[in-house]
Amino acid sequence: MKKMVKAIMLTSTILLLGACSSSNNKDQSFITSKDQSKSNVSVTNNPFFKEKKAGKFEHLHGIGYAGNKNAIYFATHKGLLVYQNNRWYETTSNKHDYMGFSATDDGFYSSGHPEEGSSLGNPLGLVKSFDNGQTLMNLGFYKESDFHYMTVGYKTHIIYVVNQVENKTLGQGVYYSKDDGKTWSQSQLNGLPQTSAGTIAAHPTKENMVGISTPEGIFVSKDNGNTFERFTRKINTTTFVFQEKSILFAAVENNKPILIKQSLDSKQEEVLSVPALDEKDHIMYIASNPANEKEIVIVTMTGDIFMTKNNGENWTKLASKGEF
Repeated sequence: MKKMVKAIMLTSTILLLGACSSSNNKDQSFITSKDQSKSNVSVTNNPFFKEKKAGKFEHLHGIGYAGNKNAIYFATHKGLLVYQNNRWYETTSNKHDYMGFSATDDGFYSSGHPEEGSSLGNPLGLVKSFDNGQTLMNLGFYKESDFHYMTVGYKTHIIYVVNQVENKTLGQGVYYSKDDGKTWSQSQLNGLPQTSAGTIAAHPTKENMVGISTPEGIFVSKDNGNTFERFTRKINTTTFVFQEKSILFAAVENNKPILIKQSLDSKQEEVLSVPALDEKDHIMYIASNPANEKEIVIVTMTGDIFMTKNNGENWTKLASKGEF
């Protein structure tokens, strides 16, 4: 799930750019194939990570349960932070500015910029890691594009990117790839209201399902973003994620944040309790543990982080104003 508030107006101008499918010539400047020995490596007892007992993060760009290891990853302006077993960890190197961070069952996808002093070019383009960011695989657009807003299906691995600046392969608009960036097609976005979009998110297992949140609610597509229909009632949604059989979304109603779980089949709503937040603070990121959907992590606009392991009945505060 990725934020794109006020970043792109989904207007008819973009909608009429037309679909295309094209080959992407990759500049293989990173690893060239998946190293099976490094896949899904542990965070604990790993020299790539060190425990961080206190600290502060700024400019959070995404969260998710990367690698299906019951660890929650936070992509920041200065690298990855991980929370697992009541402890915080940071990487000892590769502290890149990960934009568009998207967790999957075998690692994560991202874009962004290399850390200061890195030998990597800027921007990173589209990358994937199977080993917590120790190594990056180049999937294209290296030194060419920075995708701030993208999402990847947790198990399908279908990539959606919001391309704001035309490059050699893609025009402006939303594009998707089903083969790790080898070919791309443009989503037509028919049915979306002509307003600013908030979050784009892909369903974890339904390969053609993608959603976009707007100030008028969440709109869902079952054909890779070509046509959308309203899913929620008309409500100002700030972020959302797909669970297997539902959508979990945050919204603002009567100037207060709310958290709702809505069934994909019946559309029945279940309102979850929200932790006490500062006045005018709102939920900006949500992650749901694919191995246990009752475990939810939320991040607010002011940098407060909360976790629940029982669908919101109780919340634990992990960070306050970005400090932990």
